[in-house]
Amino acid sequence: MKTSAPRGAPEPDLQEIIAESRGRAMRSARLYTFPYWILFLVILGILLAISIITDKVYSNIFQQLMEGVSMTLFVSIASYVCALTIAVIVGIVRSNPPSPPQSRETARKGIMRALRIGVYNVCTVYVSVMRGIPILVVLLVTGFIVVPALRDLINTSLVGGMRELLDAPDIPDLIWRGSSAGTAIVALAITYGAYMSETVRAGIQSIPKGQFEAAYSVGMTYWQTMRSIVLPQAFRNVLPPLGNDFVAMIKDSSLLAFLGIRDITQIAKTSSGRSFRYVETYAVVAYMYLTLVILATTLVNMLEDTVNIERETPRLVQRLGNLRPRRRKRKVIAERFD
Repeated sequence: MKTSAPRGAPEPDLQEIIAESRGRAMRSARLYTFPYWILFLVILGILLAISIITDKVYSNIFQQLMEGVSMTLFVSIASYVCALTIAVIVGIVRSNPPSPPQSRETARKGIMRALRIGVYNVCTVYVSVMRGIPILVVLLVTGFIVVPALRDLINTSLVGGMRELLDAPDIPDLIWRGSSAGTAIVALAITYGAYMSETVRAGIQSIPKGQFEAAYSVGMTYWQTMRSIVLPQAFRNVLPPLGNDFVAMIKDSSLLAFLGIRDITQIAKTSSGRSFRYVETYAVVAYMYLTLVILATTLVNMLEDTVNIERETPRLVQRLGNLRPRRRKRKVIAERFD
């Protein structure tokens, strides 16, 4: 005998059936696509955190290494800001190569064209050279060659001239050591500035030329167009690679140990050399760098989500405005099967 449906029960809508079947498929697919490696890292991090809290050896190592976190973050953030400034300037210059000379142009235009060609070539050489030299080599050259030479030049010319001009022999010499944080910031900034300038240049060139022409047609200058129209869109397009550069700079800041700067790696190097606890020390070092990178990645992802929401909101509002309400008809089962 067949089961009968209750009188007046509504027939399931086809859209509801499809949505329910898709939900079941997605729930089963999550078991296969779940990132289990994250679970492994979380468990490993929890075990190491418990060891830091309960074990005196790990606790002492962690407290010593915490002294270098501030230096690591300071150098990373300052270097990134300087590198981004260099990248914007170089990216703007290289995104607009100079046009060939015209047959009839004034002397002023000829001089400006020659200056543009010179600046463009200097930026091109800078990008090509810095992208071909390893970061460690740039750090060593900056710390042991460039900084001492620049310091001696300032002390002999500028400081010496001020002593003679002001008749004040007590003016002290400039003290700028190659193992200072400023040296590391300069080295990381000029290296990452070359890489990031290509990212900025790609973002600028991704903007359609029609937006430039529309801005020029309403009387905007080139720099007004770049500041108000092009650069905001370009940064939205290249935000993910720029965020990856910041994460990479945090990791590359560990190279400061070669200059003797007391960051996390340098403190771990000296501490493990005294206690001979290399496994415990560098396990905590890896844990601290991984924590910093995860936090930086989370902040970058939050910024990307915010930018994507701001970008998609006008499109979503426009799509919702074009929709028309529809009434879904439902049939009622009135038959009873015996």
